[in-house]
Amino acid sequence: MTTTLLATAVLAALASASFPPPGTYRYTAAMGGQKIGAWAVNVSRDAATTKIDEDSHASVMGMQLSAKATLGLGPDLSPTSYDGNYATPGQNLTVNVTLSSTSATVAGALTGAPQQVTLGANTRHFVVIEPGLLAGLFALPAQLGAWGDPAVTWITPTSAQAQSLTTNGAAAPVRPANVSSQDSVLSIDRPIVVTIWYDPATLVPDVILVPSQDAVLTRERS
Repeated sequence: MTTTLLATAVLAALASASFPPPGTYRYTAAMGGQKIGAWAVNVSRDAATTKIDEDSHASVMGMQLSAKATLGLGPDLSPTSYDGNYATPGQNLTVNVTLSSTSATVAGALTGAPQQVTLGANTRHFVVIEPGLLAGLFALPAQLGAWGDPAVTWITPTSAQAQSLTTNGAAAPVRPANVSSQDSVLSIDRPIVVTIWYDPATLVPDVILVPSQDAVLTRERS
C-alpha cells in the first residue's frame, strides 16, 4: 500500500510540472541591433504531454529563412520527440529526433544516416535545441527549474551532436532596460553563452540573448 501511494504521489508531481500556460508567444528577433524577423511558439498541454509548435521567419544578409518545428515533452518535461523543417535558399531540411530517458535517435541530420545519441556523463536529462531557433530555449527555464540539474545533454538536430549544457548560477548579467525588475535570469555558459530573462510566475522567457551572435529575441506584448 505504501509503495502504491508513493508511486501515485510521484506521478502526480510529474504531471503537474510547471510550464508556461497554453497559448501563442511571439518574439521579435534582432541581430547587431537590426530587426531580422519574427519567431513564435504555440504551447498546448494535456495531462500527459506538452507540445511546443514553432514558426519562425527571418531575412539575414538578403537570404530568406524559415523554420517550423514541434517539440514534444513528457509529464516531467523531458523531451520525447522533435520534428523540424527548415527552409533556406536552395535547400529544405527535415529532421526528426525520438528520445527515451537514456538515448535518442536523430534522423535527417546533415550527417546522413540516423545517429544514436546517449546521455552524457553526469547528466540525467536531454534537451533538444536547434541553434537559432526558439522552441528548445523557450522550454529551458521550466525544464531546468523542474529538474534542478546543473548540467544536461544538449542535442542539436541538424548535426546530431550531443554536448554538455551547463548553467552558471554565479553569473550576474546586466539587466537590459526592457526587462522587468521582477524577472529571473538563467545563465548558460556551455556550449555557448546564452542568457534567458524570464517571468518567474509563468516561466515564459521575455528576452533571450546570444552574445556571440549579437542576437536578441524579445517577447512581444499585446
